[in-house]
Order: sequence, then C-alpha cells, then structure tokens
Amino acid sequence: MDYPTEGLAADRFETGWSVYAPVDVDESDPMAFLDMPVGRSVFLVGDSGRIEEVSSSVPPRYAQDEFTARERATRGGNDTGGGNDTGGGLDADAYMAEFVRWLEQEESSDEPAISGFTIVGSGPDGGPDDVIAAEAARLIEPIVQQLALLGPAEWEWLWAEFAFTVSAEISHLRFSSYHRSVVVPVPEPVVALVRDQRHVAAGMSAGPWWRLLLTVTNRGETTVNYDYGDGPFPHDQMLPPGDYRNDLEAYPRPHVPPWLARYIDGPDA
Repeated sequence: MDYPTEGLAADRFETGWSVYAPVDVDESDPMAFLDMPVGRSVFLVGDSGRIEEVSSSVPPRYAQDEFTARERATRGGNDTGGGNDTGGGLDADAYMAEFVRWLEQEESSDEPAISGFTIVGSGPDGGPDDVIAAEAARLIEPIVQQLALLGPAEWEWLWAEFAFTVSAEISHLRFSSYHRSVVVPVPEPVVALVRDQRHVAAGMSAGPWWRLLLTVTNRGETTVNYDYGDGPFPHDQMLPPGDYRNDLEAYPRPHVPPWLARYIDGPDA
C-alpha cells in the first residue's frame, strides 16, 4: 500500500486504536489547506488484531461504533484477554510494530490486506447504499474547499450547518481562532454544491438529510454528520411546515420522525 509507515499517530477507543498519518500544513499559508484531501485513510486496529480502513470524512464516532460491534461479534465468546490494553498478549509498542509490518507487506491475492471499510449511510449488508454513500462523501470535498476560501486569515476551525428542503434553505457558517469568531455568509455557488450533494444522498435508503453538519480544522480534519431528524432541529434552522411537506412530496420516505410529523400536520398528524 502507498501509505506512510513512520510517524503514525494512534488514538485509543473502546476496542482498539484509530491509526493515521498526521498531515503537516504550512500554518503560515492560509491557502495550503486547499491542497489537502478531505477523505484520507484512517485504520481502525482492533484489540483482536483485526484491521479496517475507513475514510477521515466518516464521523469518527460512527466508524468506531460500527467497528466495535463487528469486533465483539468476531470475538464471540473466545476473548480471553491479554492482561494489557491491547488484549492480545502484546505490549503497546509491539502491537503497533505488528501493525506497521502489516502495512509494509504486499497484498496477497488470496487474502486482501484491507478487510473492508465503512461509509456513512451504508446498509448492514452492503449494496446500493454503499455506492451512493461513496459518491455523496466524494461531493463533500469541493464543498469544504470552497468554504475554506471564505474564512479570515489564520482561522483554525469552521462550522457549517445546512438545513435544506427542495423549496427553502438555511445556511450557517462560522470561523473561529483562539482570538475571535466570525460569521460568514455562504454564497450561492457553494449552496448549489450542497444542494447537489443532498440530491445524491437522497438516493440512499435513509433518504435525503434534513441537516448537513460539517466541522473542519485548518489541518483538513473533517467531520461530516447527516441529521435525519432524530431530535428537533435548532430553532434558527426550522423551516415552515409547507417546505417540509414539499420535500416529502419530492422525496417520499417510509418514516418521518413523530415530532416533525406533528410540526408539519399539527395535532392530527
């Protein structure tokens, strides 16, 4: 694999480690961020030794929760423990050395080096959702790159929140540094990119998101969350009932959150 084997960073989570190659950015150049890919590879290394490759554009908590579920299923009742954090009889340094050796070995034709990967929105058994989710994830990168251009010099974080239907749209964008925070309007060309991304995401079984939430650092670390209305939206991101009704006509879905149904149709929903 064309992936660094030195200088890797490892963050611990419940059943393993999230391992990745940190990206060096010239912090004196505010435009350097645009040369960074959004969907970089991150490897989830289980205490059992099982490894999965995921994209940095997938929310870390989502990827780790999915990995943990599979890790527990793989262990079954045979987890004897190893008396240390790695659970496999190796100390932490030896365990990570094993991971580096895995990266360096050539992929076998009989057993691929990467056991699989997870994309937001993919179904439990794979299928059409995987393809659509991958395309939707790919469309996040140009959105992030264009948003980054709108920030003031030396910004460190950006938060972007989009509440969309087919007939109305709300966009919020804020940049911050250790010294200040500034709200910036989102221009129509960027809104059009978000609109196109939502249309692609609508092909997944969950339907189109109601809100798209992006958190980005000036080092290119990006978290993407789709909000499907599991809880009420913030007051400043609620659209009129008719706009949600229009969206349901354009994108019928088998389930609408009860709170949103009451909001759209009133007490008789």
